Amino acid sequence: MTNVNCTKLFSDQQSAATLTIKEIAGWMQASEGAKLTLAPIQRSVVWTNEQVINYWDSLLRGYPTGLMMVHRAKKVDETSADQEEFHLFDGQQRMTAILLGLDQGQMKDNRRLWVDFPAKENRNTGLIFQLRMSSSGQPFGYRFDAPNQKIPLGKRSAKWEEWREKGNDDKYVQNAFGHAASEDLIDSECAIPFREISVDLLDNCQSDISDKLANKIRERLAGKAENIISEAIREARDFICKVNKALNSKVLLQLLDPEIVAHQDEYIRFFGRLGQGGTRLSDDELTYSIIKYAYPDVRARMMEIMKDNQAGHLAGEVDLVLAALRVAKVLRPWSEAKEWQVICRPNPEFVSQLKEKERMDVEEQFLRLLNPQDEHGCILKTAVIKIREALSYDPDENSAGLPDMLLARLPRELVDVLILFFVNHGDASCWKEDGRKVLCPFVLYWLIFVGDDRKAADRVFQHAYPADENRRWQFSLNSIRDLIEEYEQEGIARVMPRSRQLPCLYEEVNKSDHHLRPWAERFKSLDQDSERKPGDALRVLSTNRELAKRALIWLQRKYIVGEYPDYKPTSDRDDDLPIDLDHLIPYSVFGFDWRLRDKRLDADAISDNFHWERGTAGNSIGNFRWLDARVNRRRGNNQIEPVKDDGDLISNLAAWNDLIGKSKWSEDEISTFQRLIDLRTLDLYRELLDGIDFLLAETPSNENSAPLE
Repeated sequence: MTNVNCTKLFSDQQSAATLTIKEIAGWMQASEGAKLTLAPIQRSVVWTNEQVINYWDSLLRGYPTGLMMVHRAKKVDETSADQEEFHLFDGQQRMTAILLGLDQGQMKDNRRLWVDFPAKENRNTGLIFQLRMSSSGQPFGYRFDAPNQKIPLGKRSAKWEEWREKGNDDKYVQNAFGHAASEDLIDSECAIPFREISVDLLDNCQSDISDKLANKIRERLAGKAENIISEAIREARDFICKVNKALNSKVLLQLLDPEIVAHQDEYIRFFGRLGQGGTRLSDDELTYSIIKYAYPDVRARMMEIMKDNQAGHLAGEVDLVLAALRVAKVLRPWSEAKEWQVICRPNPEFVSQLKEKERMDVEEQFLRLLNPQDEHGCILKTAVIKIREALSYDPDENSAGLPDMLLARLPRELVDVLILFFVNHGDASCWKEDGRKVLCPFVLYWLIFVGDDRKAADRVFQHAYPADENRRWQFSLNSIRDLIEEYEQEGIARVMPRSRQLPCLYEEVNKSDHHLRPWAERFKSLDQDSERKPGDALRVLSTNRELAKRALIWLQRKYIVGEYPDYKPTSDRDDDLPIDLDHLIPYSVFGFDWRLRDKRLDADAISDNFHWERGTAGNSIGNFRWLDARVNRRRGNNQIEPVKDDGDLISNLAAWNDLIGKSKWSEDEISTFQRLIDLRTLDLYRELLDGIDFLLAETPSNENSAPLE
């Protein structure tokens, strides 16, 4: 890596300078001398695969790199001249893309850049070279012609089978990403990791790299015609030349006026306006950026928390910091504060005023939550770890808990509330066995039935706000029951059908015929009981795909954790999941091309009703299960093969398979189609209700109702 003496880069009152890309990359990674780091106010890494690839394609074409802005960091104390620090103010996304190509930076742990030789003529991707991307979620790559889109499931499944046949035992995408080789990139011909070329070019002779790459290409394309191998080698040598030229291309650096950096308001205003033509900085990111600007140590504290395997997978860095500040506001409210100012999520305006005298108590409480506290460690980190321990599913110790796949889907507002529960209870007794019996069902209830996360969290913080600690809301069975009643009465959550109402629903479903019910008419018998329409809870749960995913992860928790005991999701992205949603009655069976209706339906069964409403039932929760992605692909349109221990929650399997096996449906089959799916919907709901029912105020309970403290 090229070392550059940047101490005197902007000497003699100069406000502009030029460095090569390799020099800036080396500067970003330097451990000694003047350092270049990201500015405290920054967007998250938001560039997509396609944006990264297109930027490198532009560099390889010789296009300008674009202006980057830097400023001198504020000195906390007197340091020697060679320890001067600069911040990269504008150019983070471009710099991160450059560093990925050099196997450095924020992206390298979850994305990898490749170049493929030779590129097929019919690919027409518009790229000068065929660049590809893989990720921790898609370790075998994305589509070569659409880098943001997953490769079709069939090819992915075939690659997993090939992966295991070669002796790889890794079931999980996170592990495969770290070990996938060039030949594992799907639809590639002669893929080479971009870093193998770019990193060599930083320190070695171009001709040596060219010879080494030529030998590798000959090895990879052994058995191909000589003209194909020769063409690939020519293209590779051209690629090396263009990468080398790109790394040595000049970048114009502009030094910001110190007056802008010195004043927080000006700093933030300029950053916001600078980004108007690019990716907008969200309010939460801006709020966190202001915190980092005012309290530089916060970033280091958060890096420590995020490195922890338990803490780092519950929520993102931004959300955890804002949760801590929100809790601090409620526990130490300032005088003359309006209620909404105290209970709401922190915003840029509030954080900008945090150092003011009347908010000193809030600031003190906030820093106390983030900083190590003697032998007890960081309160925020401890809170997150305890929350995970209390909520995590264990078949023996916590059978009502949530699998990690579901914990990764917690809304940020719910994380705020859980951290408030912990901090408000000091000794954390509500995370022990008795408390878990209330906490786990409450979190499940929130995930499935709360319709407005913001209002739901506001209500909890509103209860926790009274300054009189003797009147402050406490976590208990009764308080949670009262909270749920408030949610339902005020429309914050959908009204759950109670156990006593289920018989009439089963009766309604059993009377169904070949006329498929539209969405508004499903489970309608409950709507007469109340103006709040409990049937809506089932209608929404049944057809909202995200809610169905959450519910099924919990309902199939024994199967999921049993199959993937070591799986630790890094986010809620379905790219990362080793399981797929599987239609029990395959989509092609009920969702066929309507032009084929005469071949798939009896004459008396053909109707506009079935044409337009079949998706309402067929794409509802009653027709879904989570299934290992490989098993799902092998199944295709065949009959249902049950998973072990009734893990797919299917009763009357013979009736389902009989319907799937019918080559042509009559009105009776359409009636069965609707009835099987809706009955299973009710069966699944009854399982959910069994886990939540005792939280409902009208349900008698022998549990101790005293505060769990």
